[in-house]
Amino acid sequence: MARVAAAGWMTAEPVASETVISAAGLAVARDGRRILSDVTLGVRGGERLALVGQNGAGKTSLLRVLAGLDRPSEGHIEWCGQRLPTGSERTRMLGVLFQAEAPVGFTVRELITLGLGLDGPPSSRQSNLVDAAMGRMELRELADRRCNALSGGEWQRVALARALVAEPRIVVLDEPTNHLDPAHRAELLAVLDSIRGTVAVVIATHDLECAASCDRIAMLSAGTLAAIGSPGEILRPDVLQRTLGVQVRCVPDPHGGPPLLRLLGRQPGYKEHPPA
Repeated sequence: MARVAAAGWMTAEPVASETVISAAGLAVARDGRRILSDVTLGVRGGERLALVGQNGAGKTSLLRVLAGLDRPSEGHIEWCGQRLPTGSERTRMLGVLFQAEAPVGFTVRELITLGLGLDGPPSSRQSNLVDAAMGRMELRELADRRCNALSGGEWQRVALARALVAEPRIVVLDEPTNHLDPAHRAELLAVLDSIRGTVAVVIATHDLECAASCDRIAMLSAGTLAAIGSPGEILRPDVLQRTLGVQVRCVPDPHGGPPLLRLLGRQPGYKEHPPA
């Protein structure tokens, strides 16, 4: 994989589309209740996959399993054909951002440096990676500020920089556009575009525009994988009505991109069914 030596940031050179996450028959149970049931999917190298579903559909539970933070109660998962390594090797394979994480007392620079998984002070090259990550997310002026003194949008950008700083092969993001103003939301999507083809990105999101920017969308409903396919296959009125309980109008993109969506309202009488 080619990288920018001076800036410490990946180029957009594509990598082979091998499967970097392979999950089969995943189930998650909590307090005797099934959260996920029989989820099977694969994520290819360089692919951007969106996980979409209503609150409680199982997006974050699945994301935590894909990030190696929780073990499934059933099923099997591998990353690049193996179990997740530990320490700095793990950060080079997988970066994570979860919206439930609260800001801490580290400075911005310190927190992003933690994303390298080091056992000691960073080397000159590693410090350059931190500087590059801060620059890409417009955080250099905040380098010495405590994270618990940041705004919600600033904290979101710091957490994303930490997820990307080690140049991992896989990045797992939970609602990354939350708290971002339109300008920084556009910047985040531009950052994700800049690593397209080099890093596999899995995004749990309610943002259908963000989902439309992905290569594929996995639609979760009541803890099961209800549909998976391209944005054009998934972001259709009938699919969204069946899985999200919403009525939408799809408008063709004059530039040939995914359809533009206009939310019209809830589907009358819609009700999710829990996983078996």
